[in-house]
Amino acid sequence: MASTPQRRPGGRTARTRAAVHAAVRELLAAGGAEPSVREVAELSGVHEVTIYRRWGSIEALLLDVATAQLVEEWPFPDTGDLRADLLAWAGSVAEQLRRPEGFAFFHAVANAMSPASGTVSAELREQAEASMRSRAAQIQRALDREAANGGHPPTVDMVFDLVLAPLYLRAMWNYEPETHVEVFVDRALRAAQPVSD
Repeated sequence: MASTPQRRPGGRTARTRAAVHAAVRELLAAGGAEPSVREVAELSGVHEVTIYRRWGSIEALLLDVATAQLVEEWPFPDTGDLRADLLAWAGSVAEQLRRPEGFAFFHAVANAMSPASGTVSAELREQAEASMRSRAAQIQRALDREAANGGHPPTVDMVFDLVLAPLYLRAMWNYEPETHVEVFVDRALRAAQPVSD
């Protein structure tokens, strides 16, 4: 009886994805404009047809690289000290946004999450949303631990609104986001404190 072929983890598909992702990161780190599929193909050694078949567009490819990096390489810190965790995380975000590849990844995720975007498949849009849910869950665990220890942590929405959003906005307007990391974090922490009479 013939058996159904099994896709091997770490096989050719994984190697292709790794090579393409590495090429995208290298091209973006060089400080150039958004790379073309042809440039990615030439640097990665993966045929253009394969890239188009796997991702469909350069926007979708950038999104895939961005979400992979967010989930796999930029985890939310977990030191047990909420303020220290938020400062380390926000500082890392600010530093990434100063780099061409970091800003390009932010743009890719923002584009995918926009209702007006028509260049990203439903599958990759769900991937972007899943990566954001994963990050929110990581932050929520740190907030829950702070509450369990008797603290008054902000909500995830407050962290996004008062810490993350200003960093992204400043990056878009070419301000220096890292100089305000402590201000943003402390504002979020203060906003969650009970009002005393």
